[in-house]
Amino acid sequence: MDFSDLLQSVNSIDEKYPPVHLWNPDLCEGVEMKIDREGNWFYQGSIIGRDKLKILFSRILKFEDGNYYLVTPVEKVSVNVDLAPYMIVDYEIDSDFQNIILKTNLDLSIPLDQDHKLELKKIGDELIPFVQVRNNIEGFISRSVYYSLVEIALQQERPSENKLSLKSFNCIFDLGEMND
Repeated sequence: MDFSDLLQSVNSIDEKYPPVHLWNPDLCEGVEMKIDREGNWFYQGSIIGRDKLKILFSRILKFEDGNYYLVTPVEKVSVNVDLAPYMIVDYEIDSDFQNIILKTNLDLSIPLDQDHKLELKKIGDELIPFVQVRNNIEGFISRSVYYSLVEIALQQERPSENKLSLKSFNCIFDLGEMND
């Protein structure tokens, strides 16, 4: 798939998702769902290995009052999330090194732009890069992708000697302090 096809598919993203923001069923107790730091999904302590099932679940995921839920019109299940439901595992960049498309582990691609902002968050002793994926649901950027984004930022024009910034879709994202 070429970059313009990918961008077009990204722009039609809302068509793939049901209106979970309109659904407010009762919470279903006794069901244990978890997404760990490696992006693995678990049901009742057992790993969910089927990618299609995880992708289906990701499309009915809702973030509400600081918690994640799987939601249907008739039930709502709490999901314990270690970092974020999505993990950014790859990227594409156009030939001018100006526009970046991030790819998640759950068959979703998003532009790194004003609606999908990159932000560094301190968790414990480490700074972890997160990006807004959809509807207040975040994804964390894998270490290898983050290092690649740092390499891209080093090739782009830098407005500051002390801070490293990444430009994508005419937005500037802070990647942290530069050390001598």
